[in-house]
Parts: sequence; C-alpha cells; structure tokens
Amino acid sequence: MSRLILFLSLYLISNNVISQTDSIDSQNSIKIFYDCNYCDVAFIKQNLKQVEFMRDRLYADVHILITDQRNGSGGNTYTINFIGQNKFEGIIDTVSCSTNPNMTDDEIRRMQLKYVEFGLLRYWLRSGLVANIELNISTIDETDIVLEEDPWNNWVFSLYAGGWFDGQESYSSSNINSNVSARRVTEQNKFNFWGSMNQSRSIYKYEDDTTRTKQQSMNMYMSDVFTINDHWSYGIFTDARNSIFSNYKFSTGARVGIEYDLFPYSESANKQLIAYYTIGGRYNDYYDTTVFNKDNELLMEHNLLLGTSLNQKWGSLSGNVSYKNFLHDFALNAIEFYLNFDVRLFKGFSWRINGSYRIQHNQINLAKTGVSIEDVLLQQQQLKSGYNYWFNTGLSYSFGSIYNTIVNPRFTF
Repeated sequence: MSRLILFLSLYLISNNVISQTDSIDSQNSIKIFYDCNYCDVAFIKQNLKQVEFMRDRLYADVHILITDQRNGSGGNTYTINFIGQNKFEGIIDTVSCSTNPNMTDDEIRRMQLKYVEFGLLRYWLRSGLVANIELNISTIDETDIVLEEDPWNNWVFSLYAGGWFDGQESYSSSNINSNVSARRVTEQNKFNFWGSMNQSRSIYKYEDDTTRTKQQSMNMYMSDVFTINDHWSYGIFTDARNSIFSNYKFSTGARVGIEYDLFPYSESANKQLIAYYTIGGRYNDYYDTTVFNKDNELLMEHNLLLGTSLNQKWGSLSGNVSYKNFLHDFALNAIEFYLNFDVRLFKGFSWRINGSYRIQHNQINLAKTGVSIEDVLLQQQQLKSGYNYWFNTGLSYSFGSIYNTIVNPRFTF
C-alpha cells in the first residue's frame, strides 16, 4: 500500500513539474485561436511554431479568421484576418492568397501555413521573439522578369462523367451523370456556363412482381455579369432543362437583372448586403397536359431577392428572402426564406441553425392526369404542395483545458 502511495506521489509531482514547464514555455509564444472550416488544422498545429492554440477565442491574443471565395481559375482565394485581442487589442491585419485547381492538398496547406506565418510576424516582433525569427528575402533582377501571356485568356473548362451502382437480391439501382462547365472571370466581367445530364434506373422485386423506374433530366445554365462600379452590377441569364419528374419536355428562360451591394464588393469575403432584381420570359413544353390545360406556353416572370452574408470572429451568418411570380397572374407566386447561422454565444457554447422554408403557388407544370400510389412512393412524378422546408439545428458546449496544441494521429482510420 505504501509503495502505491509513493508511486502516486511521484507521478503527481512529476506531472506538476511538466505542467509548470509547459506553462513557462507558453509564456514565450503567442496564444491564437485558429478559425477555419476548410483547413487542415492538424497540419497547422504540427508545423506552426511559437504559438499556443486555444480552444476558446476569448483566451487568445490573436484570432485568425480564414474565409474563402471561388476565384476565376477554379481554385479559391483565402482571406486571412488577424484580429488582435487582449495584449494585442486593436492590432488588426489581413493577408490573402490564391490557389488553382492543379494544386494538391499538400501544396494548399503549405501555402496557407506560409501566409499565416507572414501575418503573425508583427505579433511575434511585439512579443520580443526577434531572436527566434529567421528572415530570408531573395532578390530578383528586374531584367529576369518575364511577363507570361495566358494562352487561355482567363478561360477555365471542366468535364466530368461518372456513376454509381448498388443493389441486393430484391433491389438494384444505377445512376449515370455528367456535367460540363466553362467560365471566364475578370474584374469587369464574369461569364459562367454549366450543363449536366442525369439518368437513374431502379428495379424492385417482390415475390413474382417486378417494378422498374426511370428518371432522366438535363439542365443548362448560363450567365454573363458585368461590373458597373464597386456597388452595382448587371447581368444576362439563360437556362434550359428537361425533366420527366417535373413534366418538362423542354423549358427555357432568359432574364436580365441588376444587383446592388451596400458594402463594396472588395469586402465580400467578410460581409455582403445585397438586393437584386431580374425580369424575363420563359417557354415551357410539357410531356402531359397541365392542370391549367396547357401543352405549352410562353410566360413572363420576375424575381426579387434580398440577402446578407457575414463572417466575423463571433461566427457567421448568411440568409436571404426571395419573391417571384408570373406577370400574367400575380396569384402564381412563391416566396422563400433561407438562413444559416453559426455563433459562439459565450465561453465554450455555440449554436448552429440552418434551413429554408418555401411557400409556393406557382406549380404551373403539374400534370393534369392522376398520379398512382406507385408514382408517389417511388417519387416518379411531382405532386402539388403549397410549401416545402428543411431545417436543422444544434447546440454544443465544451469545457476543460483551454489548450489544444497536441495532435495525435494514432488509430485515426
């Protein structure tokens, strides 16, 4: 018994010494809160030196908030915000870096690490860590600089084809899909084209009965958006589609629109408050006669949307409300609400909520013929519904050590 007490005493003493050593070492580093949803945080923890990672942002000296936006090459532009807190209160900085679709995951995370180190440099200097910093700046001879011409003139193309297959003794299904895209993004113009085709088949067997289902759809979308200034833009939009489920043998539309952002577009990575309006025409050709006794028709429609997006150190918020209707009958309308909210309310406690709710009275495409119970159960044909929604929410609370620097990858898979 005495040996056990002695062992526990030695363990507690040694553990206390280690804890004290760790706390002494942490005094020579900067406490940071690393806030990025799509980063390899484990890699950053293993390779970013002279920092102490905090589990709660309130304890951090620097809150590193990383947001991303799709860029013209098909990669992402990362905006890295350094928000000073506590001893660095009021010291704020921002750096940005961009990727392209040819970069590997390892190249992306190493680039992010480098730019995070760039941003932390002024905080390290203010903390008296000059002796631990090595600076190597390579010189470039201006005569060696060659401006490389872009043979693609900012155009980026993408092709995809694939499918999935699954089944068991009484059931089998297959899905084949493909898509193609083309885009060109400059400061003054953003062009985007996207097209897809999807075909799915299912076979159900029960005793001596066999039921086969088939769904097929094709979609195309094209937009051409032009810059007016840092708050205004206008665009042209077209689309076309075919869908057995939605009773569209062929549907196409063309619209023009204008958009206003209360904040400059240059700040869109962190905040947006926009309003846009589009108006145009649509032609529908149906598989079956609709509930309005139409085999085909030409319509005018318009759409108004108000939306916002915020990425701040307390969390993120995005949402919009949209209204649309056909101009020949304002009773044929739809209004939709969307919300995505993720906030850290207080120490260790956060709340997430997102969802959408749509009130619709514009289902002009519904087939006049009746729908069998098999069509309902197998989702073969669209049904009348005055609304649809989806919603999820969750609360989380964590407590314990405020430090989370250590990475242990053992038995990860």
